[in-house]
Amino acid sequence: MRACLPALVLLLATLPALADPSAKGPAHGAGAPSFMEKIGQWTVATHAEGDAKTCFVFTRAEASPQHILGRGDVVLSVTRRPGRHDVVALSAGFLLSGHEDAPLQAGATKMLFYIAGRSAFAHDNAAAIATFGHESSVTAHLNGPRGISATDHFSLQGFSGAYEALAKACPA
Repeated sequence: MRACLPALVLLLATLPALADPSAKGPAHGAGAPSFMEKIGQWTVATHAEGDAKTCFVFTRAEASPQHILGRGDVVLSVTRRPGRHDVVALSAGFLLSGHEDAPLQAGATKMLFYIAGRSAFAHDNAAAIATFGHESSVTAHLNGPRGISATDHFSLQGFSGAYEALAKACPA
């Protein structure tokens, strides 16, 4: 875990910006992220943005069978900023292509995420969060440049507890 800490810190510093493309990221004076706890496969953390605190939960892809040269981290997250609704985001690790939505499947529920560069965002955040709370895994089917496609699997084990911890740390 200690060997992964620098990479996780860098990832955490970028997650809040991923969850809101219009928000200013760490390059604009935001403080360093703080780890709160690990619950199942999910990490709960906070991030200072000026006088406000942003909370988020995230997990890395459990399985990404396709090797894609230059692919970065594949992360599923929920971010809560003061005065805003929760945002469910997927960082694909590569530039997503196409104008169609990216499909994610959790159990029998299909969710559509709109594409924005290297990320995809839930159209219905509340429905995605509710689905995550009662399923065991989610699969993302992503298309990249030059016909590249990837199927990534995420564990939802611990999501409900992590989301409850997020709600305690950053009440709505």
